[in-house]
Amino acid sequence: MSKSLNWPNLVTISRLVLVFVVVILVYGHTLWDGLLAAALAVLLVVSDWLDGHLARRLDQATALGSVLDIAADRILETVMWIILADIDLIPIWIPLVVIARGFLTDGIRGYMLKFGYSGFGSKTLQQSKIGKFITGSRIMRSGYAVLKGFTFGWLLLLAAIDQVLFKWKAFESEWVHIGFDIGYWAAVLAAVVCIIRGIPVVIEGAALIREKSDEA
Repeated sequence: MSKSLNWPNLVTISRLVLVFVVVILVYGHTLWDGLLAAALAVLLVVSDWLDGHLARRLDQATALGSVLDIAADRILETVMWIILADIDLIPIWIPLVVIARGFLTDGIRGYMLKFGYSGFGSKTLQQSKIGKFITGSRIMRSGYAVLKGFTFGWLLLLAAIDQVLFKWKAFESEWVHIGFDIGYWAAVLAAVVCIIRGIPVVIEGAALIREKSDEA
């Protein structure tokens, strides 16, 4: 197996493919489509640790892997937020904010790649302890992943159930509406955390860009 197409990168690519399987399922017309979409959405978010774990365990961490991992996360987030907004489960400002934040941070990371800096690893953009904690610590990465997984899975699950309840009015329950409120505020919290995790990249990345520009 080549260095670029190693097991961690294959896992990342598989996750990218499954994102669009979720899209197809979300716009299906059966309860089972919705339930499977919710389960896959959670799996995709939670399995984000797998490619990184394999890269460390097999000693196959590469710059390409770092870029693919970030790209996969960004595509998953963007697609899921857009879907949830499109089916009226969250306000449109959430995907807009997340996408804008992604373009900004990825632009900085992409520019700094030519100087050997990557999103994570020994030569990361984050030089300060607080920056490394916010963007790369296990508690922040895991906590954010759990929050996204809950939000995506919860809202898609409720959407599937609500579709059935809409057909059978007799079974409509107030708890579904309460559940949507919980999902809404989980989405808002996830958007806030997303912004917070991007701040160190912008601040420290901009400082490094100025430093490299002065050296040129």
